[in-house]
Amino acid sequence: MGNRILNFSGFSKIFEGGAAIKTSRRIREDEFPKTLDSIKEILFPLLGIDVDRYGEEYIIIGSIGKKKNPDDTSGDLDLGYDATLFSQEHGVGTKECSVTVDTIIRTQLAEALGFEPEINYLKGLNVVSLGWPIEGDLQKGIVQLDLIPLSSMEWADFIYYSPNYKLDESKYKSAHRNWLLSAILSARKEVIDTDEAGEIMNYNSPVLILSDGLYWHTKSYKGIRIPRLKSSKKLEGSERFVTRNPQEFIDFALGTGYKQEDVKTFEALLKIIEDPKFDLHDRLPEIKQRFLEYLERSGLEIPTEINRIG
Repeated sequence: MGNRILNFSGFSKIFEGGAAIKTSRRIREDEFPKTLDSIKEILFPLLGIDVDRYGEEYIIIGSIGKKKNPDDTSGDLDLGYDATLFSQEHGVGTKECSVTVDTIIRTQLAEALGFEPEINYLKGLNVVSLGWPIEGDLQKGIVQLDLIPLSSMEWADFIYYSPNYKLDESKYKSAHRNWLLSAILSARKEVIDTDEAGEIMNYNSPVLILSDGLYWHTKSYKGIRIPRLKSSKKLEGSERFVTRNPQEFIDFALGTGYKQEDVKTFEALLKIIEDPKFDLHDRLPEIKQRFLEYLERSGLEIPTEINRIG
């Protein structure tokens, strides 16, 4: 995804609603359709995005548009676009997508909108945030719009999938499912070596990088001043890409026999790992503990269903 790939913690901190655009406010569900229409009408032509190619050239990330009540709100709008197609269209490298987007909107958008929007180019994360008029009307306020280059639209469609709350697909956020996937992956670490007491010193850990796919990281407890650290540290340069193919990822995390439709929600994923046939069934307490640590760190609610695991 460009200069930096985001794990969940990074994604949560950077894309917390309105954090990058100080003039923004939350947007209501009933304000979303006209706001998106104005984005398509004004912004898409400047960026060369085809409005009719949803899922191929762009996607909306998150639960906006899927919430039950008209007055339900979202902190911002996250719009992902295909980095490969964009780079080809504009004759730049995929790592230059956001700097190109930043240049375009700083030089052309004010005239198209009729006012100078607030813009924040998050260079280290390769993301551009801007203030967009809600329903295309500045008098109605500003919502933060994040423009996110995606390395794979197929992967993004899978990993960023948000349950449709209008259809009661889930009680929880997509992040709950993804944190549970991360907890499952943590139980698939491969020990490299141990100390004399049998404590793990070095190991390989599969890691879900939200924006880019599945990687192996090598981590170590070895310290410079003390023999063993309390927490392991990733060894610099140890990242090895595995896949960003959704089916290959599912096969790795859960084993064969499951499709994307089987793991769309937290509840569906929990049901899979509760099955005694699941190959890590004997490690469910460890997976549960890691999952709870992730939720506490990210400030998400704890699903009551997780208590079914002892």
